[in-house]
Amino acid sequence: MEERYIGNYRVLEKIGAGGMAQVFLAVHRDVPNLKVILKIVSDGQLAERFKQEADKLALLDGNASICRIRHFFNDGDNLVIAMEYIEGVTLDERLKREAVLPIDESLRITAKVLEVLEFAHQRKIFHRDIKPSNIMIDKAGNVKVIDFGIAKSETDPNLTLAGTACGTPAYMAPEQFTPTAQTNYALVDIYAAGTTLYYLLTGALPFKGDNEFAMRDAKLFSEPPRPRSIKASIPREIEEIVLKAIDKEPKARYQTAEEMRRAVDDAARRLGEKDDVATKAVSTSNSVAKRKRGSLRFVLPVAGVLILAAIAAYLFWPSSPPIKTGALALIGPVSGETLNTGQPTLRWSDPQERNSFVLEYALDSSFAGSRTIAGLSGGSYTFSSSLPNGTYYWRLYPVTAAGSPGDPSPWAYFSVNATSIGASGTISIAVTPSGDIYLNDILAASGQSSFERQLDTGRYVLRIENEKSREKRLVDTADIGPDAVVSRRYSFTIPAPTPTPPSPPPVTAKSGEVRIGSQPRGADIVIDGELQRQKTNYTFKLSPGRHVIVAALEVDGVTRRLVDTVVVVADSVHKVAFEFEQ
Repeated sequence: MEERYIGNYRVLEKIGAGGMAQVFLAVHRDVPNLKVILKIVSDGQLAERFKQEADKLALLDGNASICRIRHFFNDGDNLVIAMEYIEGVTLDERLKREAVLPIDESLRITAKVLEVLEFAHQRKIFHRDIKPSNIMIDKAGNVKVIDFGIAKSETDPNLTLAGTACGTPAYMAPEQFTPTAQTNYALVDIYAAGTTLYYLLTGALPFKGDNEFAMRDAKLFSEPPRPRSIKASIPREIEEIVLKAIDKEPKARYQTAEEMRRAVDDAARRLGEKDDVATKAVSTSNSVAKRKRGSLRFVLPVAGVLILAAIAAYLFWPSSPPIKTGALALIGPVSGETLNTGQPTLRWSDPQERNSFVLEYALDSSFAGSRTIAGLSGGSYTFSSSLPNGTYYWRLYPVTAAGSPGDPSPWAYFSVNATSIGASGTISIAVTPSGDIYLNDILAASGQSSFERQLDTGRYVLRIENEKSREKRLVDTADIGPDAVVSRRYSFTIPAPTPTPPSPPPVTAKSGEVRIGSQPRGADIVIDGELQRQKTNYTFKLSPGRHVIVAALEVDGVTRRLVDTVVVVADSVHKVAFEFEQ
Protein backbone atom coordinates (compact mmCIF):
# COMPACT_ATOMS: atom_id res chain seq x y z
CA MET A 1 0.00 0.00 0.00
CA GLU A 2 1.42 3.39 -1.01
CA GLU A 3 2.37 5.63 1.89
CA ARG A 4 0.56 8.94 2.20
CA TYR A 5 2.27 12.14 3.31
CA ILE A 6 0.68 15.37 4.51
CA GLY A 7 3.44 17.94 4.50
CA ASN A 8 6.37 16.35 6.35
CA TYR A 9 4.16 13.88 8.17
CA ARG A 10 3.55 10.26 7.18
CA VAL A 11 -0.03 9.17 7.84
CA LEU A 12 -0.41 6.06 10.01
CA GLU A 13 -4.19 5.87 10.13
CA LYS A 14 -7.34 7.92 9.81
CA ILE A 15 -9.01 8.23 13.19
CA GLY A 16 -11.92 10.55 12.52
CA ALA A 17 -13.90 12.60 10.05
CA GLY A 18 -16.63 15.15 10.51
CA GLY A 19 -18.26 18.11 8.88
CA MET A 20 -15.40 20.43 9.81
CA ALA A 21 -12.21 18.35 9.69
CA GLN A 22 -10.54 15.04 8.93
CA VAL A 23 -8.31 13.63 11.67
CA PHE A 24 -5.22 11.45 11.20
CA LEU A 25 -2.53 9.87 13.36
CA ALA A 26 0.87 10.54 11.77
CA VAL A 27 4.63 10.65 12.40
CA HIS A 28 7.23 13.16 11.24
CA ARG A 29 9.16 12.17 8.10
CA ASP A 30 12.57 12.83 9.70
CA VAL A 31 11.68 12.06 13.34
CA PRO A 32 9.81 8.72 13.25
CA ASN A 33 9.18 8.71 17.02
CA LEU A 34 7.39 12.07 16.90
CA LYS A 35 3.70 11.17 16.70
CA VAL A 36 1.12 13.88 16.09
CA ILE A 37 -2.59 14.25 15.47
CA LEU A 38 -3.26 15.99 12.15
CA LYS A 39 -6.51 17.88 11.65
CA ILE A 40 -7.17 18.94 8.08
CA VAL A 41 -9.61 21.79 7.53
CA SER A 42 -10.82 22.36 3.99
CA ASP A 43 -13.56 24.95 4.54
CA GLY A 44 -12.08 28.41 3.94
CA GLN A 45 -14.30 30.15 6.50
CA LEU A 46 -13.50 27.57 9.16
CA ALA A 47 -9.81 27.75 8.31
CA GLU A 48 -9.74 31.47 9.13
CA ARG A 49 -11.52 30.80 12.41
CA PHE A 50 -9.06 28.04 13.32
CA LYS A 51 -6.09 30.28 12.55
CA GLN A 52 -7.41 32.69 15.16
CA GLU A 53 -7.97 29.80 17.61
CA ALA A 54 -4.46 28.50 17.03
CA ASP A 55 -3.02 31.94 17.64
CA LYS A 56 -4.82 32.04 20.98
CA LEU A 57 -3.69 28.52 21.84
CA ALA A 58 -0.09 29.60 21.38
CA LEU A 59 -0.59 31.68 24.54
CA LEU A 60 -1.37 28.48 26.45
CA ASP A 61 1.73 26.60 25.37
CA GLY A 62 3.29 26.99 28.81
CA ASN A 63 0.76 24.70 30.49
CA ALA A 64 1.72 21.01 30.34
CA SER A 65 -1.90 19.98 30.99
CA ILE A 66 -3.12 21.46 27.70
CA CYS A 67 -2.78 19.56 24.43
CA ARG A 68 -0.31 21.67 22.43
CA ILE A 69 -0.06 22.68 18.79
CA ARG A 70 3.11 21.26 17.22
CA HIS A 71 2.81 22.71 13.72
CA PHE A 72 0.47 24.82 11.61
CA PHE A 73 0.78 24.78 7.79
CA ASN A 74 -1.00 24.67 4.44
CA ASP A 75 -1.18 21.53 2.34
CA GLY A 76 -2.48 22.60 -1.05
CA ASP A 77 -5.85 24.28 -0.43
CA ASN A 78 -6.17 22.69 3.01
CA LEU A 79 -5.15 24.02 6.39
CA VAL A 80 -3.37 21.45 8.59
CA ILE A 81 -3.00 21.63 12.37
CA ALA A 82 -0.52 19.21 13.95
CA MET A 83 -1.48 18.58 17.58
CA GLU A 84 0.42 16.87 20.37
CA TYR A 85 -0.23 13.11 20.47
CA ILE A 86 -1.23 11.93 23.95
CA GLU A 87 -0.84 8.25 24.75
CA GLY A 88 -3.70 7.49 27.08
CA VAL A 89 -7.49 7.35 27.27
CA THR A 90 -10.24 9.93 27.50
CA LEU A 91 -12.50 9.99 30.53
CA ASP A 92 -15.33 9.05 28.20
CA GLU A 93 -13.53 5.85 27.20
CA ARG A 94 -12.71 5.06 30.80
CA LEU A 95 -16.27 5.62 32.02
CA LYS A 96 -17.53 3.11 29.47
CA ARG A 97 -15.51 0.52 31.40
CA GLU A 98 -15.96 1.71 34.99
CA ALA A 99 -19.37 3.49 35.01
CA VAL A 100 -18.28 5.89 37.78
CA LEU A 101 -14.92 6.95 39.21
CA PRO A 102 -13.93 6.94 42.91
CA ILE A 103 -14.86 10.19 44.63
CA ASP A 104 -11.28 11.19 45.44
CA GLU A 105 -10.13 10.62 41.85
CA SER A 106 -13.13 12.51 40.44
CA LEU A 107 -12.20 15.49 42.62
CA ARG A 108 -8.53 15.30 41.63
CA ILE A 109 -9.34 15.27 37.91
CA THR A 110 -11.89 18.09 38.24
CA ALA A 111 -9.44 20.24 40.22
CA LYS A 112 -6.82 19.78 37.49
CA VAL A 113 -9.31 20.70 34.74
CA LEU A 114 -10.30 23.82 36.71
CA GLU A 115 -6.62 24.68 37.09
CA VAL A 116 -6.29 24.54 33.29
CA LEU A 117 -9.40 26.70 32.87
CA GLU A 118 -8.06 29.16 35.43
CA PHE A 119 -4.84 29.41 33.42
CA ALA A 120 -6.75 29.88 30.13
CA HIS A 121 -9.31 32.34 31.50
CA GLN A 122 -6.54 34.59 32.78
CA ARG A 123 -5.52 34.87 29.12
CA LYS A 124 -9.13 35.46 28.00
CA ILE A 125 -9.36 32.08 26.32
CA PHE A 126 -12.40 29.89 26.91
CA HIS A 127 -12.76 26.23 26.08
CA ARG A 128 -16.57 26.14 25.52
CA ASP A 129 -16.69 22.34 25.23
CA ILE A 130 -15.44 20.76 28.46
CA LYS A 131 -16.69 17.16 28.71
CA PRO A 132 -15.24 13.69 29.45
CA SER A 133 -14.23 13.06 25.82
CA ASN A 134 -12.11 16.25 25.88
CA ILE A 135 -10.26 15.24 29.05
CA MET A 136 -7.49 12.65 28.76
CA ILE A 137 -5.46 10.70 31.30
CA ASP A 138 -2.04 9.80 29.96
CA LYS A 139 -0.06 6.70 30.89
CA ALA A 140 1.59 8.53 33.80
CA GLY A 141 -1.80 9.49 35.23
CA ASN A 142 -1.54 13.15 34.21
CA VAL A 143 -4.69 15.05 33.24
CA LYS A 144 -4.72 16.66 29.79
CA VAL A 145 -7.39 18.98 28.36
CA ILE A 146 -7.79 18.77 24.59
CA ASP A 147 -9.70 20.57 21.81
CA PHE A 148 -9.76 24.23 22.69
CA GLY A 149 -12.30 25.11 20.00
CA ILE A 150 -10.58 22.94 17.35
CA ALA A 151 -12.62 20.68 15.05
CA LYS A 152 -14.43 17.61 16.38
CA SER A 153 -13.75 14.12 15.13
CA GLU A 154 -16.21 11.41 14.28
CA THR A 155 -15.10 9.44 17.34
CA ASP A 156 -17.03 11.91 19.50
CA PRO A 157 -20.76 11.03 19.28
CA ASN A 158 -21.84 14.49 20.49
CA LEU A 159 -20.18 16.77 17.99
CA THR A 160 -20.12 20.51 18.43
CA LEU A 161 -23.19 22.08 16.89
CA ALA A 162 -22.78 24.16 13.78
CA GLY A 163 -23.88 27.77 13.92
CA THR A 164 -23.68 30.25 16.74
CA ALA A 165 -24.39 27.77 19.54
CA CYS A 166 -21.00 26.16 20.06
CA GLY A 167 -20.70 23.20 22.42
CA THR A 168 -22.13 19.79 23.29
CA PRO A 169 -25.79 20.05 24.38
CA ALA A 170 -25.50 17.71 27.38
CA TYR A 171 -22.70 19.86 28.87
CA MET A 172 -23.76 23.30 27.62
CA ALA A 173 -24.95 25.99 30.03
CA PRO A 174 -28.51 27.23 29.36
CA GLU A 175 -27.27 30.60 28.08
CA GLN A 176 -24.86 28.86 25.68
CA PHE A 177 -27.75 27.71 23.44
CA THR A 178 -28.57 31.32 22.48
CA PRO A 179 -25.34 33.25 23.16
CA THR A 180 -25.12 37.02 23.04
CA ALA A 181 -22.30 39.52 23.24
CA GLN A 182 -22.84 39.54 27.01
CA THR A 183 -22.43 35.78 27.48
CA ASN A 184 -19.73 35.08 30.07
CA TYR A 185 -17.91 32.03 28.71
CA ALA A 186 -15.90 31.62 31.92
CA LEU A 187 -19.19 30.72 33.64
CA VAL A 188 -20.06 28.47 30.69
CA ASP A 189 -16.81 26.54 31.27
CA ILE A 190 -17.61 26.30 35.01
CA TYR A 191 -21.06 24.86 34.19
CA ALA A 192 -19.47 22.23 31.92
CA ALA A 193 -16.88 21.33 34.59
CA GLY A 194 -19.70 20.90 37.12
CA THR A 195 -21.67 18.71 34.70
CA THR A 196 -18.55 16.61 34.10
CA LEU A 197 -18.02 16.15 37.86
CA TYR A 198 -21.72 15.16 38.19
CA TYR A 199 -21.17 12.50 35.50
CA LEU A 200 -17.92 11.20 37.03
CA LEU A 201 -19.58 10.79 40.45
CA THR A 202 -22.95 9.36 39.40
CA GLY A 203 -22.52 7.86 35.94
CA ALA A 204 -25.53 9.91 34.81
CA LEU A 205 -26.12 13.31 33.24
CA PRO A 206 -28.14 15.91 35.16
CA PHE A 207 -30.44 16.66 32.20
CA LYS A 208 -31.77 14.64 29.28
CA GLY A 209 -33.43 15.56 26.00
CA ASP A 210 -34.09 13.99 22.63
CA ASN A 211 -32.73 17.04 20.79
CA GLU A 212 -30.96 20.31 21.50
CA PHE A 213 -34.24 22.18 21.99
CA ALA A 214 -35.52 19.68 24.57
CA MET A 215 -32.14 19.75 26.33
CA ARG A 216 -32.20 23.54 26.44
CA ASP A 217 -35.73 23.65 27.86
CA ALA A 218 -34.88 21.03 30.50
CA LYS A 219 -31.98 23.15 31.71
CA LEU A 220 -34.03 26.34 31.69
CA PHE A 221 -37.21 25.10 33.36
CA SER A 222 -36.36 22.10 35.56
CA GLU A 223 -33.97 21.14 38.34
CA PRO A 224 -31.43 18.29 38.11
CA PRO A 225 -31.69 15.22 40.38
CA ARG A 226 -29.47 15.71 43.43
CA PRO A 227 -26.33 13.55 43.03
CA ARG A 228 -26.94 11.86 46.41
CA SER A 229 -30.34 10.66 45.16
CA ILE A 230 -28.39 8.64 42.56
CA LYS A 231 -25.43 7.63 44.74
CA ALA A 232 -26.01 8.03 48.49
CA SER A 233 -22.31 7.76 49.44
CA ILE A 234 -21.46 11.11 47.81
CA PRO A 235 -20.71 13.56 50.66
CA ARG A 236 -23.22 16.39 50.95
CA GLU A 237 -20.43 19.00 50.67
CA ILE A 238 -19.44 17.63 47.26
CA GLU A 239 -23.09 17.48 46.15
CA GLU A 240 -23.46 21.18 46.96
CA ILE A 241 -20.33 22.01 44.92
CA VAL A 242 -21.78 20.24 41.88
CA LEU A 243 -25.22 21.86 42.19
CA LYS A 244 -23.73 25.32 42.57
CA ALA A 245 -21.56 24.86 39.48
CA ILE A 246 -24.56 23.83 37.32
CA ASP A 247 -27.04 26.39 38.60
CA LYS A 248 -29.20 27.65 35.72
CA GLU A 249 -28.51 31.25 36.83
CA PRO A 250 -24.94 32.26 35.88
CA LYS A 251 -24.69 34.66 38.84
CA ALA A 252 -25.44 31.80 41.27
CA ARG A 253 -22.49 29.68 40.06
CA TYR A 254 -18.88 29.94 41.11
CA GLN A 255 -17.73 33.17 39.52
CA THR A 256 -14.21 32.01 38.66
CA ALA A 257 -12.53 28.69 37.94
CA GLU A 258 -10.17 29.46 40.84
CA GLU A 259 -13.11 29.79 43.26
CA MET A 260 -14.52 26.41 42.24
CA ARG A 261 -11.06 24.78 42.28
CA ARG A 262 -10.50 25.95 45.87
CA ALA A 263 -13.88 24.50 46.90
CA VAL A 264 -13.03 21.17 45.22
CA ASP A 265 -9.53 21.10 46.77
CA ASP A 266 -10.95 21.82 50.25
CA ALA A 267 -13.53 19.05 49.87
CA ALA A 268 -10.84 16.62 48.68
CA ARG A 269 -8.60 17.54 51.63
CA ARG A 270 -11.40 16.96 54.16
CA LEU A 271 -12.29 13.67 52.47
CA GLY A 272 -8.63 12.62 52.68
CA GLU A 273 -8.48 13.55 56.37
CA LYS A 274 -11.51 11.36 57.06
CA ASP A 275 -9.90 8.48 55.16
CA ASP A 276 -6.66 8.91 57.14
CA VAL A 277 -8.55 8.85 60.43
CA ALA A 278 -10.53 5.81 59.29
CA THR A 279 -7.36 4.00 58.18
CA LYS A 280 -5.65 4.61 61.54
CA ALA A 281 -8.76 3.53 63.40
CA VAL A 282 -9.04 0.38 61.29
CA SER A 283 -5.39 -0.44 61.92
CA THR A 284 -5.85 -0.02 65.68
CA SER A 285 -9.14 -1.93 65.63
CA ASN A 286 -7.56 -4.81 63.71
CA SER A 287 -4.67 -5.02 66.19
CA VAL A 288 -7.05 -5.08 69.13
CA ALA A 289 -9.24 -7.63 67.39
CA LYS A 290 -6.26 -9.91 66.78
CA ARG A 291 -5.26 -9.73 70.47
CA LYS A 292 -8.85 -10.48 71.48
CA ARG A 293 -9.04 -13.42 69.12
CA GLY A 294 -5.82 -14.76 70.56
CA SER A 295 -7.26 -14.60 74.08
CA LEU A 296 -10.63 -16.03 73.13
CA ARG A 297 -9.01 -19.18 71.78
CA PHE A 298 -8.33 -20.17 75.38
CA VAL A 299 -11.60 -18.86 76.86
CA LEU A 300 -14.58 -19.17 74.53
CA PRO A 301 -15.04 -20.53 71.01
CA VAL A 302 -15.73 -17.95 68.36
CA ALA A 303 -19.00 -19.69 67.51
CA GLY A 304 -20.16 -19.16 71.08
CA VAL A 305 -19.46 -15.43 70.84
CA LEU A 306 -21.53 -15.12 67.67
CA ILE A 307 -24.41 -17.05 69.25
CA LEU A 308 -24.37 -14.77 72.30
CA ALA A 309 -24.29 -11.69 70.05
CA ALA A 310 -27.31 -13.01 68.14
CA ILE A 311 -29.19 -13.67 71.38
CA ALA A 312 -28.36 -10.18 72.66
CA ALA A 313 -29.60 -8.59 69.44
CA TYR A 314 -32.83 -10.58 69.68
CA LEU A 315 -33.47 -9.72 73.34
CA PHE A 316 -32.55 -6.04 73.32
CA TRP A 317 -33.76 -5.03 69.86
CA PRO A 318 -37.18 -6.70 69.56
CA SER A 319 -38.87 -4.14 67.28
CA SER A 320 -36.08 -3.96 64.71
CA PRO A 321 -36.41 -5.61 61.31
CA PRO A 322 -34.91 -9.11 61.05
CA ILE A 323 -31.16 -9.17 60.39
CA LYS A 324 -30.12 -11.07 57.28
CA THR A 325 -27.12 -13.34 57.18
CA GLY A 326 -23.97 -11.25 57.15
CA ALA A 327 -25.74 -8.06 58.23
CA LEU A 328 -24.50 -5.80 60.98
CA ALA A 329 -25.82 -6.52 64.45
CA LEU A 330 -26.68 -3.20 66.13
CA ILE A 331 -26.29 -3.23 69.91
CA GLY A 332 -28.74 -0.72 71.40
CA PRO A 333 -30.24 1.64 71.97
CA VAL A 334 -33.48 -0.26 71.67
CA SER A 335 -36.05 1.11 69.24
CA GLY A 336 -38.14 3.73 71.01
CA GLU A 337 -35.64 4.13 73.85
CA THR A 338 -34.66 7.66 74.89
CA LEU A 339 -31.30 8.81 73.54
CA ASN A 340 -29.90 11.96 75.17
CA THR A 341 -29.03 14.56 72.56
CA GLY A 342 -26.02 15.89 74.45
CA GLN A 343 -23.69 13.14 73.24
CA PRO A 344 -25.71 10.43 71.48
CA THR A 345 -23.70 7.26 70.93
CA LEU A 346 -24.37 4.47 68.45
CA ARG A 347 -22.69 1.10 69.00
CA TRP A 348 -22.50 -1.89 66.69
CA SER A 349 -20.80 -5.22 66.18
CA ASP A 350 -19.87 -6.88 62.91
CA PRO A 351 -19.24 -10.65 62.85
CA GLN A 352 -17.51 -10.34 59.50
CA GLU A 353 -15.05 -7.78 60.91
CA ARG A 354 -15.31 -5.34 58.04
CA ASN A 355 -13.11 -2.28 58.28
CA SER A 356 -15.18 0.73 57.31
CA PHE A 357 -18.80 1.86 57.61
CA VAL A 358 -21.13 4.67 56.58
CA LEU A 359 -23.76 5.99 58.99
CA GLU A 360 -26.87 7.87 57.83
CA TYR A 361 -29.46 9.48 60.07
CA ALA A 362 -32.55 11.61 59.48
CA LEU A 363 -35.78 12.80 61.05
CA ASP A 364 -37.73 11.14 58.23
CA SER A 365 -38.08 7.38 57.71
CA SER A 366 -37.63 7.92 53.97
CA PHE A 367 -34.20 9.38 54.80
CA ALA A 368 -34.95 12.56 52.84
CA GLY A 369 -32.42 15.21 53.81
CA SER A 370 -30.30 12.66 55.67
CA ARG A 371 -26.82 13.38 56.98
CA THR A 372 -23.98 10.99 56.21
CA ILE A 373 -20.90 10.21 58.27
CA ALA A 374 -18.37 8.17 56.31
CA GLY A 375 -15.12 6.48 57.20
CA LEU A 376 -16.29 5.00 60.51
CA SER A 377 -14.48 2.04 62.01
CA GLY A 378 -14.54 0.14 65.29
CA GLY A 379 -17.82 -0.45 67.09
CA SER A 380 -19.19 2.95 68.09
CA TYR A 381 -19.65 6.57 67.09
CA THR A 382 -20.31 9.47 69.49
CA PHE A 383 -21.84 12.68 68.19
CA SER A 384 -19.89 15.78 69.16
CA SER A 385 -22.85 18.18 68.90
CA SER A 386 -26.45 18.20 70.06
CA LEU A 387 -29.34 17.04 67.93
CA PRO A 388 -32.79 18.65 67.90
CA ASN A 389 -35.50 16.72 69.73
CA GLY A 390 -37.41 14.17 67.69
CA THR A 391 -37.51 10.58 66.51
CA TYR A 392 -34.40 9.77 64.48
CA TYR A 393 -33.94 7.05 61.91
CA TRP A 394 -30.51 5.51 61.54
CA ARG A 395 -28.95 3.07 59.14
CA LEU A 396 -25.47 1.67 59.02
CA TYR A 397 -23.83 -0.23 56.18
CA PRO A 398 -20.34 -1.50 55.32
CA VAL A 399 -18.10 0.01 52.66
CA THR A 400 -16.20 -2.14 50.20
CA ALA A 401 -12.45 -2.00 49.80
CA ALA A 402 -12.92 0.15 46.69
CA GLY A 403 -14.61 2.81 48.80
CA SER A 404 -18.19 2.39 47.58
CA PRO A 405 -21.20 1.23 49.64
CA GLY A 406 -21.69 -2.49 49.82
CA ASP A 407 -24.85 -4.43 49.05
CA PRO A 408 -27.72 -2.26 50.35
CA SER A 409 -29.75 -5.32 51.33
CA PRO A 410 -28.03 -5.79 54.70
CA TRP A 411 -28.58 -2.19 55.78
CA ALA A 412 -29.53 -2.35 59.45
CA TYR A 413 -31.72 0.44 60.77
CA PHE A 414 -33.80 1.47 63.75
CA SER A 415 -35.52 4.54 65.18
CA VAL A 416 -34.96 6.20 68.52
CA ASN A 417 -36.40 9.22 70.32
CA ALA A 418 -33.99 12.04 71.14
CA THR A 419 -34.83 14.20 74.18
CA SER A 420 -33.01 17.18 75.57
CA ILE A 421 -30.76 17.35 78.59
CA GLY A 422 -31.45 20.30 80.89
CA ALA A 423 -33.17 23.51 79.81
CA SER A 424 -34.90 23.95 76.46
CA GLY A 425 -36.72 26.54 74.38
CA THR A 426 -39.01 26.70 71.38
CA ILE A 427 -38.38 27.68 67.77
CA SER A 428 -41.34 28.91 65.72
CA ILE A 429 -40.85 29.34 61.96
CA ALA A 430 -43.22 30.81 59.37
CA VAL A 431 -42.43 30.40 55.67
CA THR A 432 -44.19 32.16 52.78
CA PRO A 433 -45.36 30.44 50.67
CA SER A 434 -43.77 27.21 52.02
CA GLY A 435 -40.42 25.46 52.13
CA ASP A 436 -38.25 22.61 53.42
CA ILE A 437 -36.92 23.41 56.90
CA TYR A 438 -33.51 22.14 58.02
CA LEU A 439 -32.10 22.34 61.57
CA ASN A 440 -28.33 21.84 61.72
CA ASP A 441 -28.47 20.35 58.20
CA ILE A 442 -31.16 17.82 59.18
CA LEU A 443 -34.52 17.95 57.38
CA ALA A 444 -37.09 18.76 60.08
CA ALA A 445 -40.13 19.54 57.88
CA SER A 446 -40.85 19.29 54.17
CA GLY A 447 -43.03 21.75 52.23
CA GLN A 448 -44.37 23.50 55.34
CA SER A 449 -45.52 27.10 55.82
CA SER A 450 -45.35 26.89 59.63
CA PHE A 451 -43.21 24.88 62.01
CA GLU A 452 -42.72 24.74 65.78
CA ARG A 453 -40.48 22.52 67.88
CA GLN A 454 -38.93 22.36 71.34
CA LEU A 455 -35.13 22.38 71.20
CA ASP A 456 -32.18 22.19 73.55
CA THR A 457 -30.67 25.51 74.49
CA GLY A 458 -27.88 26.57 72.17
CA ARG A 459 -27.25 27.89 68.67
CA TYR A 460 -28.88 26.28 65.63
CA VAL A 461 -28.24 26.76 61.93
CA LEU A 462 -31.52 27.17 60.05
CA ARG A 463 -31.80 26.51 56.32
CA ILE A 464 -35.05 27.03 54.46
CA GLU A 465 -35.30 25.81 50.85
CA ASN A 466 -37.83 26.33 48.07
CA GLU A 467 -36.55 25.07 44.74
CA LYS A 468 -39.25 26.94 42.80
CA SER A 469 -38.23 30.31 44.25
CA ARG A 470 -35.75 32.83 42.95
CA GLU A 471 -33.66 32.63 46.16
CA LYS A 472 -33.64 28.77 46.30
CA ARG A 473 -32.42 28.73 49.92
CA LEU A 474 -32.20 31.03 52.95
CA VAL A 475 -29.70 30.46 55.77
CA ASP A 476 -29.97 31.88 59.29
CA THR A 477 -28.99 31.10 62.89
CA ALA A 478 -31.12 31.02 66.03
CA ASP A 479 -29.97 31.11 69.67
CA ILE A 480 -32.41 29.13 71.82
CA GLY A 481 -32.49 30.21 75.45
CA PRO A 482 -34.11 28.47 78.48
CA ASP A 483 -37.94 28.59 78.21
CA ALA A 484 -37.67 31.13 75.38
CA VAL A 485 -39.75 31.23 72.21
CA VAL A 486 -37.74 32.31 69.15
CA SER A 487 -39.81 33.30 66.11
CA ARG A 488 -38.53 33.54 62.57
CA ARG A 489 -40.31 34.56 59.36
CA TYR A 490 -38.99 33.86 55.87
CA SER A 491 -40.37 34.83 52.47
CA PHE A 492 -39.48 33.45 49.06
CA THR A 493 -39.98 35.21 45.75
CA ILE A 494 -41.79 32.96 43.30
CA PRO A 495 -41.16 33.98 39.67
CA ALA A 496 -44.19 34.50 37.52
CA PRO A 497 -44.98 31.42 35.43
CA THR A 498 -43.55 31.41 31.95
CA PRO A 499 -46.37 32.52 29.66
CA THR A 500 -47.65 29.89 27.32
CA PRO A 501 -46.60 30.79 23.80
CA PRO A 502 -49.54 31.90 21.76
CA SER A 503 -51.10 29.35 19.48
CA PRO A 504 -50.33 29.82 15.81
CA PRO A 505 -52.97 31.88 14.06
CA PRO A 506 -55.71 29.82 12.48
CA VAL A 507 -55.20 28.94 8.88
CA THR A 508 -57.35 31.17 6.71
CA ALA A 509 -57.69 31.85 3.05
CA LYS A 510 -55.23 34.73 3.51
CA SER A 511 -52.37 32.36 4.40
CA GLY A 512 -49.58 31.53 1.99
CA GLU A 513 -48.06 28.16 1.12
CA VAL A 514 -44.39 27.49 1.87
CA ARG A 515 -42.90 24.36 0.30
CA ILE A 516 -39.78 23.36 2.22
CA GLY A 517 -37.48 20.81 0.64
CA SER A 518 -33.95 19.51 1.13
CA GLN A 519 -31.38 17.39 -0.60
CA PRO A 520 -31.19 14.77 0.80
CA ARG A 521 -34.72 14.58 2.20
CA GLY A 522 -35.67 13.90 5.82
CA ALA A 523 -34.33 17.04 7.55
CA ASP A 524 -35.91 18.37 10.76
CA ILE A 525 -37.78 21.65 10.23
CA VAL A 526 -37.86 24.54 12.71
CA ILE A 527 -40.17 27.47 11.89
CA ASP A 528 -39.79 30.64 13.97
CA GLY A 529 -38.03 28.66 16.71
CA GLU A 530 -40.63 25.86 16.92
CA LEU A 531 -39.66 22.31 15.93
CA GLN A 532 -42.25 20.85 13.54
CA ARG A 533 -43.42 17.25 13.54
CA GLN A 534 -43.01 17.03 9.77
CA LYS A 535 -39.71 16.60 7.94
CA THR A 536 -38.62 17.71 4.49
CA ASN A 537 -40.13 17.70 1.95
CA TYR A 538 -43.35 19.26 3.23
CA THR A 539 -45.73 22.14 2.45
CA PHE A 540 -46.85 24.46 5.28
CA LYS A 541 -49.56 27.12 5.37
CA LEU A 542 -48.13 30.18 7.12
CA SER A 543 -49.50 33.59 7.96
CA PRO A 544 -48.36 36.56 5.86
CA GLY A 545 -45.11 38.12 7.02
CA ARG A 546 -41.46 37.22 7.64
CA HIS A 547 -40.62 33.69 8.88
CA VAL A 548 -37.27 32.11 9.80
CA ILE A 549 -36.83 28.54 8.54
CA VAL A 550 -34.12 26.19 9.92
CA ALA A 551 -33.39 22.74 8.50
CA ALA A 552 -31.25 20.29 10.51
CA LEU A 553 -29.88 17.03 9.12
CA GLU A 554 -27.22 14.61 10.32
CA VAL A 555 -24.55 14.23 7.64
CA ASP A 556 -21.56 11.92 8.24
CA GLY A 557 -22.27 11.87 11.96
CA VAL A 558 -22.49 15.67 12.24
CA THR A 559 -25.74 17.62 12.70
CA ARG A 560 -25.71 20.39 10.10
CA ARG A 561 -28.11 23.32 10.37
CA LEU A 562 -29.03 25.62 7.47
CA VAL A 563 -31.05 28.81 7.90
CA ASP A 564 -33.18 30.81 5.47
CA THR A 565 -35.97 33.39 5.68
CA VAL A 566 -39.10 33.78 3.66
CA VAL A 567 -41.59 36.65 3.41
CA VAL A 568 -45.01 35.05 2.96
CA VAL A 569 -47.60 36.80 0.81
CA ALA A 570 -51.27 35.86 1.15
CA ASP A 571 -52.60 33.36 -1.39
CA SER A 572 -49.10 32.83 -2.81
CA VAL A 573 -46.79 29.81 -3.07
CA HIS A 574 -43.17 30.07 -1.88
CA LYS A 575 -40.33 27.56 -2.11
CA VAL A 576 -37.43 27.15 0.32
CA ALA A 577 -34.75 24.63 -0.63
CA PHE A 578 -31.79 23.44 1.44
CA GLU A 579 -28.86 21.51 0.03
CA PHE A 580 -26.63 19.63 2.49
CA GLU A 581 -23.13 18.76 1.41
CA GLN A 582 -22.43 15.03 1.31
